[in-house]
Amino acid sequence: MSAVAVHGEGRAGLNHYRILDALRFVLALWVAIGHYAIFPLFAGADATTGFMGLLARGWNTVVFGTPAVIVFFVISGFCIHLPFIGNEKLSIGRYYLRRYTRILIPVAGALCVYRLFGQRLILWGEHSVLWESPLWSLACEEIYYAAYPLLRWLRNRFGWKKFLPPVFLAGVAAAATHPRLVSWHDFGPFGTALILLPVWLLGCLLAEQSAALDPRRSAIRIWGWRFLIWLGSWTVEMLHFKAHIPYTQTLIWFGVLAYYWVREEIAYCKHREPNRFLALAGAWSYSLYLVHVQGMELFGYLRLPNLGYILNWTGTMVFSLGFAFLFYLLVERPSHQLARKVQVYAKGRAAIDRRPVPAPPSTEAARP
Repeated sequence: MSAVAVHGEGRAGLNHYRILDALRFVLALWVAIGHYAIFPLFAGADATTGFMGLLARGWNTVVFGTPAVIVFFVISGFCIHLPFIGNEKLSIGRYYLRRYTRILIPVAGALCVYRLFGQRLILWGEHSVLWESPLWSLACEEIYYAAYPLLRWLRNRFGWKKFLPPVFLAGVAAAATHPRLVSWHDFGPFGTALILLPVWLLGCLLAEQSAALDPRRSAIRIWGWRFLIWLGSWTVEMLHFKAHIPYTQTLIWFGVLAYYWVREEIAYCKHREPNRFLALAGAWSYSLYLVHVQGMELFGYLRLPNLGYILNWTGTMVFSLGFAFLFYLLVERPSHQLARKVQVYAKGRAAIDRRPVPAPPSTEAARP
């Protein structure tokens, strides 16, 4: 998934929450590690018996990438909506031009990379490139971007308390139509987008609440939330692989937890700036999400002798990161610079209404 969103897209001078840049890189890296392997801390240990085997099996469950994509949806909704809060008229054509310039040029570049690395570019069906690459989440995002002017109008017309609960009900109902499906392809792009739309809208809600959030100063509290979001991710993984409750049924609820976690991170960053290097790396998190696998494959093409578990893992991840950064320099950054030339609002318009927004309605109202 992607969470490709540019803070301050509609006008200059809006708050830029650097914590979101840092989170995007961490999440993209989490997805990349989930697609390869966690650091081989217990490599070579007998994973079938004994206490060491138990530790090795437990360690291998620590990273699960799919829930990280759900957090991306929260951040994406936040970043898309932040510049457009209020009733100011949106230039629809310019909005679409800017969005799709920003997103689709890197997607086209990624498709070329996939083809160069031997992947068949099947567009439809079970083995579509949408489901066998990170593009499934981007398909959802493209639907949200296309629908955003309407979603914004509905929010302004009815307010979150009337708008958000029915969307949750629709998402849960859509997921319940196929309660045993273990992947998204049978739902299709539109069904998947409907199921996860409430999560994206929670990001929009958070954008409206962000300015009024009180700073959080407790490091213990924020690390508690970080543990809680990891525990939620691990629980989704265990339910999917052990309890046979597929993540297609649970990720919408994980998205609620993700909303509260990102909310805490934003509040904490008002007290303490995020790690500078992680925030800078957030600029190319989209590229990392798109082409991390191809960077790993590139390392394999070198056909180096076996360097051992740790060096093999390190080399693979370094190539993944390096290839993604190169893709960013050659493809993503130019598309970003081109998109920024499109003025969405007319110059000199009045400031956006920044009235505080109440807390979200109870998620109990969204249960069937």
